[in-house]
Amino acid sequence: MDQVTVKAPAKLNLALDITGKTENGYHLMKMVMQAIDLYDTIRIRKNDTGKISLSCGLESVPCDERNIAYAAAEAFFQHCGIEERGVEIRLDKVIPQQAGMAGGSADGAGTLTALNELYQTELSLPELCGIGKTVGADLPFCLTGGTAVVEGIGEIITPIADFPDCDFVVAKPKGGISTQRAFSEFDRAGIGPCLDITAMVKAIEDRDAAGACAQMYNALARVCPLKEVEAIQNIMTSCGAKGALMTGSGSAVFGVFTDRGKAYACERRLSQRYEECFLCKPISHGPVIE
Repeated sequence: MDQVTVKAPAKLNLALDITGKTENGYHLMKMVMQAIDLYDTIRIRKNDTGKISLSCGLESVPCDERNIAYAAAEAFFQHCGIEERGVEIRLDKVIPQQAGMAGGSADGAGTLTALNELYQTELSLPELCGIGKTVGADLPFCLTGGTAVVEGIGEIITPIADFPDCDFVVAKPKGGISTQRAFSEFDRAGIGPCLDITAMVKAIEDRDAAGACAQMYNALARVCPLKEVEAIQNIMTSCGAKGALMTGSGSAVFGVFTDRGKAYACERRLSQRYEECFLCKPISHGPVIE
């Protein structure tokens, strides 16, 4: 086997709260996260160069050690003690950048999945998550996928029942703020934990999409209100969304629809204003080998 192709899904934060900080300054989180059928494609081919190389069609994507996929490959080879590291990684990006949808982490998770298959190392999901968390906080969830409660700095994953059948309309405005600034604003605001996820988890288990939407919350959106985010939310709710929320540190916004016709109409309306607009479904898996 010389080449493997993997599709790696994006994520949405159905709920996001910050519960504190570790001694070394990492924020402790309590989240409900959802994988969706919006995928980056990662193609990895062995070669005889002895080096990791990475390419991507987008100029804005770094193709060196700064890229999470590149870092994930280095971490994989180090963990497995593999000296022959000649691989070419090709990223085909669809997940929006700087959107709060874990596009970079999805690529890292897809890279670990592909290398595990390519080198026949047979690492378990927990082992892959162990490698992933050394690279980025979102990698363990991106490897796991589905619907899950995520805690700690992102490494504690508790899968829960699949989210009720629905459509997600996702739109990303051009504006936004950096993740670092978003967390700094939260720290400056001095807000304590606000979220009890029990009601959301129960609503999901009861197949009650509207009830789950009533519990949606994002602490970062609370301290970093963006006019474009609010505008998109208003359009989504006016189109019939059961709930609309910024995901992660933004700036992508998603709306939850239980009526497909209304979801299509909302996506068409938003796509007239925003280049990056998607109609998605919840999925119950992480990266998939093609």
